[in-house]
Amino acid sequence: MCGHVADSSAVQPDDPLHDGLRRVTACCEAHLEQIRAAYRQRPFVQEELWAGKIGRVLMSGRPVLSLTELACRTGLDEPDIRRAIAWHNERRRRLDG
Repeated sequence: MCGHVADSSAVQPDDPLHDGLRRVTACCEAHLEQIRAAYRQRPFVQEELWAGKIGRVLMSGRPVLSLTELACRTGLDEPDIRRAIAWHNERRRRLDG
């Protein structure tokens, strides 16, 4: 069985319309519900999703020359880009400890 769950860490390489959705596979309906329940416990962090969108653009090969260009290519506005960068930097600081 397959289904989708909301997951702010899920950014699709070729399908931005489905960013924030993770495809999951389970052996039966009960197992699928267990997986869905586990994902409902994980907070959906908008800044995490935005950081993933920014990462996808930055890894796409063509350099980004300005914040305005990054906004155009991600579909985000500049304040959201700044929030995503701040979230990413804080997360790196915590992980690098």
